[in-house]
Amino acid sequence: MKLLDTLTGGYASLIVYGIAALAVAAVLAWTYHSGYSSASHTWQVKYDQREAAITEAYNAEISRQAQANAMAKAAEQKRLDELEAANAALEAHIKELSDEANADPDRDRVCLSDGSGMRIDSIH
Repeated sequence: MKLLDTLTGGYASLIVYGIAALAVAAVLAWTYHSGYSSASHTWQVKYDQREAAITEAYNAEISRQAQANAMAKAAEQKRLDELEAANAALEAHIKELSDEANADPDRDRVCLSDGSGMRIDSIH
């Protein structure tokens, strides 16, 4: 130490303390960096798992909506077919009644005949 003190002009202890402080700072920086890297990796894994879960939930919801829409469209088509069949049956019944009304000998009377009343009542 005396040799270093004579070489540096009395600043040997200051240089030694400075080197010790730099060593402590380097150790602290290395510890901080390794801890930060570990935490960063941990959070990245959590984030990736969260993103995967969100994507899976999103895809499941899209699939559920597509299935619900397909079922609704199938039910709608079934109901439209039923209404179309009922409408065709009603049209056929009305045509049959119209033909009967045209064939009715009392069709030109001022009031309704018994057959006309029955034809009207059969539509309901």
